[in-house]
Amino acid sequence: MDPLTSKQGEIERRAAEVAVSYPALWTKMIAEWRQPGSQDRAWLMYSANYLFRAGNARWALDPLRLKHRLPLAPEMPAGDLKDLDFVLLLYAYGDHLDPHLLAQLVDFSTFWVIPVPVLESLGAKVEIPADRLIVPEPMRTFQIQGIRITPFDGLHWEKQTGTDSLRGVPAMGYLFEFHDKRWLFPGDTRNYEAGKLPSFGPVDSLFAHLWLGRCSALLESPPLLDEFCRFCTDLKPKQIVLTHLEEFGHRAGEYWDRTFARTVSAWFQNNGVQVHLDSACLGDSVLL
Repeated sequence: MDPLTSKQGEIERRAAEVAVSYPALWTKMIAEWRQPGSQDRAWLMYSANYLFRAGNARWALDPLRLKHRLPLAPEMPAGDLKDLDFVLLLYAYGDHLDPHLLAQLVDFSTFWVIPVPVLESLGAKVEIPADRLIVPEPMRTFQIQGIRITPFDGLHWEKQTGTDSLRGVPAMGYLFEFHDKRWLFPGDTRNYEAGKLPSFGPVDSLFAHLWLGRCSALLESPPLLDEFCRFCTDLKPKQIVLTHLEEFGHRAGEYWDRTFARTVSAWFQNNGVQVHLDSACLGDSVLL
């Protein structure tokens, strides 16, 4: 069996396992998220889709149901998310935007932070009440529920080989600040020049969406490993959380799993980089 077919079979078996365990993962995640607690935490709703609890605030970044990317997964009740204070969206792409879920969340008293390109993509599919909507502008800081939020333009633009054209979509990133902590979410990144992002200085946690090159997930040495790791270290985090793992909507050549998290960890060790490195998949939680 060729490596591509073998890896695709492995992905499909893993997807079936996750679909079976999903109700238990969801129930545990929601129960933990709802509990009051002195620890600030993030939970993975999917590969790069988050629930947060900080102080008394509860919010989501690109909330998404597993069923949206994996049709064989069971549906879970949107009412479990009724305690959301606010929702932020990054960009309009299948593994980040779940219009079906968003349309249900509108029924709650949730506040919304949605960039213009995402609003345009949603169109009439989701009607967001104007009095509960913030349309973020790059580097215009605002505050919700005690969380200070600075949006900025992301780097989801990939130069096409041999041309001057770019492949990608407009994307937003966010810096969250609460008390003395700073959490940076650049979002999906295809250009690893950290100098093209605003200079925020050191951050407590960087959530880095793992991507090491187009159609490169079957390679032992992906072409963008060095660039990705240097990008992460250039942003001066105390903690790096690798996400965007086990995205079942991708085929084998674009499917990143914990194997590559270990590859990144080895790069840091080999290059003498001292940083706390975590990786997280669906259902995992991370202490912030």
